[in-house]
Amino acid sequence: MTDVFAEALAFHRSGRLAEAESRYRLVLDRDGNHVDALHHLGLIALERGDAGRALDLIGRALRARPGDPILNNNLANARRRLGHRQAARGSYRRALAAAPDLADGWANLGALLGELGEAGASVAHHRRALALDLDIPELHFALALALGPMGRDALRRTLALDPLFAQAWVVAGDYRRALALRPDLPEALIVSGAAMLASGHARDALALLERVPRHPAASFHRGNALFQLGRLDEAAQAFAAVGERIPEAMANLAGVRRDQGRTEEARGLYDRVIAGGAPDWVRVKRAMLLPIIPDSDASIAAARARLAEDLAACEGVRLDDPVAEIGHGNFYLAYHARDDRPLQETIGRFYRGACPSLSEDLARPAVRPDGRIAIGFVSTLLRTHTIGRLNRGLIEGLDRRRFHITLIAPDHGDDPLAAALAASADRVLRLPSRLAEARRTIADLRLDLLYFPDIGMEPMTYFLAFARLAPVQLMTWGHPDTTGLGTVDWMLSAECMEPAGAEAHYVERLACLPGPTVDLARPPVPARLKTRAELGLPDGRLYVCPQSLFKLHPDGDPVFARILREDPGGRLVLIHGRHPNWAALTTARLEAAGADPGRIVALPHLAGADYLSLLAAADVVLDPIHYSGGHSSLEAFAMGAPIVTWPGRFMRARHTAGFYRLMGIDEPVARDLDHYADLAVGIANDPVRRRRLSAEIRGASSVLFDSVSSVAAIEDFLESAVASA
Repeated sequence: MTDVFAEALAFHRSGRLAEAESRYRLVLDRDGNHVDALHHLGLIALERGDAGRALDLIGRALRARPGDPILNNNLANARRRLGHRQAARGSYRRALAAAPDLADGWANLGALLGELGEAGASVAHHRRALALDLDIPELHFALALALGPMGRDALRRTLALDPLFAQAWVVAGDYRRALALRPDLPEALIVSGAAMLASGHARDALALLERVPRHPAASFHRGNALFQLGRLDEAAQAFAAVGERIPEAMANLAGVRRDQGRTEEARGLYDRVIAGGAPDWVRVKRAMLLPIIPDSDASIAAARARLAEDLAACEGVRLDDPVAEIGHGNFYLAYHARDDRPLQETIGRFYRGACPSLSEDLARPAVRPDGRIAIGFVSTLLRTHTIGRLNRGLIEGLDRRRFHITLIAPDHGDDPLAAALAASADRVLRLPSRLAEARRTIADLRLDLLYFPDIGMEPMTYFLAFARLAPVQLMTWGHPDTTGLGTVDWMLSAECMEPAGAEAHYVERLACLPGPTVDLARPPVPARLKTRAELGLPDGRLYVCPQSLFKLHPDGDPVFARILREDPGGRLVLIHGRHPNWAALTTARLEAAGADPGRIVALPHLAGADYLSLLAAADVVLDPIHYSGGHSSLEAFAMGAPIVTWPGRFMRARHTAGFYRLMGIDEPVARDLDHYADLAVGIANDPVRRRRLSAEIRGASSVLFDSVSSVAAIEDFLESAVASA
C-alpha cells in the first residue's frame, strides 16, 4: 500500500482533498491502524472544519505513536478548534518537549496563548518560532496575527515570501484575491460572508457560509444571516451547534429565543453567558429584554419595572457601538398602552452614559448656494415596507424649487420602491453600517434639517438620533412614540389623531398638521380578488384583525372573546407573525379570556393582492385595542372595508379614528370597549348596514389619498422650522 499512500499524499498536497481521502481510506481498509493515513485523514477533517472527527482520527494515530511531536501538535490544533484550550496547551507542550525546534508548534502555542489573553507570551512564542526559520511564510503570518494592527510588517513579509498565501490576503482585507486563489478556503469564505452580512446582503452571505458546513465561525455567521432573513428555527440550530465555543453565539441564541417569543428561555441563556464572563453588551441586552407577546397587563408592568431596575444595575457598563452590540432599540414599549416618556428618558440617559460618543454634536452650518433648504430623509426602511410606502409621496412631492432632498438609506439591491425613491431624490447617500461612520457621513452633508420617518423601529435610526447631525431634527409617526432623547426637536403629527394634552407625551415639540400628513396613492383594487377558500379561510362571519400580533394588548382579549361568544358563527382571523409561537401564545391568551381556540384562524404573512383580498373577505375589520392600524387601515379603507376602532389614550391608538374623522364618519368608532364589541357583532351580522358603511367609506376615502394638501402643509412647516432654528 506504499504506492497508494504516496498517491494520497500527492493529492493532499495539491489540494485535491476528495481524491486524497479516498486513497487514505483504501490504506485503512488494508491496515486499520495505519498511523499516517489516520493522521492525514484527521488533517483533511480539520481543513473541512470537522474538528471533532479530526480529534478522533489523530487521537487514534497518537495512541499508536504517543511521543510523536507532529501528532501532538495537530491533536492540539483540533482541541483548540473545539474550544478545549487547556487540553490543547498540554498537547502543544508535549509536542515541544519532544521537538524543541518545531517552529510550527511554537507558533501554534503562541496563537493559543493569544486567545487566552496572554498577549506578551503569545508574541514571544511567535518570535521564537521565527528564530528557528525566518523563511517560512506561515510563521510570519502567525506573528502578524499575534501582533494585530501592529503586525503589518510581518504581513507584508508573509506575502513577499508567498504571494499566493490566501489566508494572508484575507487578513490584508483582499477577500476577492483570497477566494480567487482558494475558492474553498474556509477563512476567506467566512470573512467574506461576514463582510457581506455586515453590509446587509444576508442571502449572499449565507450562500458563502453554507460552503463551510462544520466550522464554528461559519456556523456563527450563518446563524446571524438566517436570523436576518427571519429563519429563526434554523438560526437557533446554527447557534446551538456552535455552543459555548463562541460565547456570542449563546447570546445570539438568546436573541433568537426572544424573537420567537420565548422570553424566559432567552433570559436564562443570557444569564449563562453572563456567568461565564460575558462582555458588557450582553448585560445590556438582558436588561432590555421585553416579552413580545406578554401574557397579561400585569406582566407588562413587571417587565417595564424590571427593565428600569436591570438598567440601573448596569451602571458603569461601557459600549462602543450600540447598533452592533445591542442590535435593537425600544420597539416593544410602544405596545404597552402606557406613557413611555419617563422610561424612554431613563433608557436614553443610560445609553448616553454607557457610550458618550452617541451624544456628539456634529452639526455644521449648511451651505446652500442655490437658496434651497437641504433636507435629508434617513431610514433603513425606505424600501418596500410601510415606511417606504407612507413617505414616497412626500419625498417625490416636495417642491424642488424650495427643497434639496438627500435620501439616506442602505443599498436595498433591486427593491423597486427603494429604486423609485432613489430616482426621485436630488442626492442619494448609502448609509454606512457602522454607527460612528454613519454619524459623520450624515453630518458631512451639512443639512438644514434631518427628517426621520421612523425612530425606534430598528437600531440604526434610534442610535443616530442621540447625536446632533443637523440644526433641525424631526421625526414623524412611522413609529409613534417619543424618543426620550432631547436631540430630536419636533414630532410631526396629525391633528386628527392627537388627543388633548398630547404635548406631555413627547420630549419633542409637538407639531400637529391638518390632513392625514401622508401623501399615499390609493392602493389599486386587484383585478381579481382571491376567494375565501383560496386564502384558506373558513365559512361563517369573519372578524379580521390583520395586524402584527405584538400590537394585540391583553386588554383586548376579553373584547375579542366576547365577540366570538355573541356570534356563534363568527371566526377571528389573525396573522401569525414572525414565528408560529407568537400565534400559539396569542391563542392561549385569548382562550384564557374565554375565546374558543377552535374558532381562531392564524394565517401566514400575506402581501400585495392577497392581503387586499383578505380585507375584502372580512365581514368586519378589528382595530387592535390601544394600538391602531396605520397604513393597513388606509388599505382597508381603499377596499371599502369597515373597521371597528376605539380611540385610546395615545396617538398610536387613534390613527383609524383620525382617518374616520377626516372622512366625516363616526359610526364604527366605539365609545368604550363594550360598545366596540357591540359594533363589531352588529356590523358583521347586518349585511345591509355593512354595505352602506362600505359605500360611505368608498365615497369619502378620497380625502385620505393623494393628499397634495398634506405635502403643502409639511412644506410650510419645514420652512418655518428651519427659519426659527
